Amino acid sequence: MYRAVLDTCVLVPGRQRDFLLQLATGDAYAPLWSTGILTELDYVLARLDEQRDRPDSGAYRARLFAQMAKAFPGATIDAPKDRDYHYQLADPDDGHVLHAAIIGNADAIVTDDWRAGFATVPELIAAEIQIVSPAQFAANTVAAHPQAGRRALQTMSARMSTPSRTPQEILVELRQRYGMTEVADLLVPGLADL
Repeated sequence: MYRAVLDTCVLVPGRQRDFLLQLATGDAYAPLWSTGILTELDYVLARLDEQRDRPDSGAYRARLFAQMAKAFPGATIDAPKDRDYHYQLADPDDGHVLHAAIIGNADAIVTDDWRAGFATVPELIAAEIQIVSPAQFAANTVAAHPQAGRRALQTMSARMSTPSRTPQEILVELRQRYGMTEVADLLVPGLADL
């Protein structure tokens, strides 16, 4: 099965995270993340919740991480953020992401962080690990597994109650907010059957 490390920047936006993880629950790919990614995700979500004055932020994050661990046992690679990794990265603070990809035998790192310099790291080149944006990764995954894409939208729609959203409305949001135009083009024809 195709294995992909989902970087922190990919997991922060809630709707994008939900769609990509729903694809994985449909066995379209196996997600991976480092312990460092989870640390960063917790910190970033806590900071965003504080800025937005959201109550029960800690409880929400605890539920999110518990759900991720339950749905994807074995997805977490022991690669803390505060360890020294000796890779030739433009941003050495992202060594834990690269390390998780190598240790996890990943096929790709899904990221929007082009400053890190993943694409030029000799270890990633030798391991033939691709660096791909979340929109392109979603498009590639949906192209290979269109039923998983439709099921992901149905599942997300069924969970949304305030406000409720149809699969079509979720797809519009994915296209407009996250640039998933190709995903929309692939899934729109099959949505009429939902």
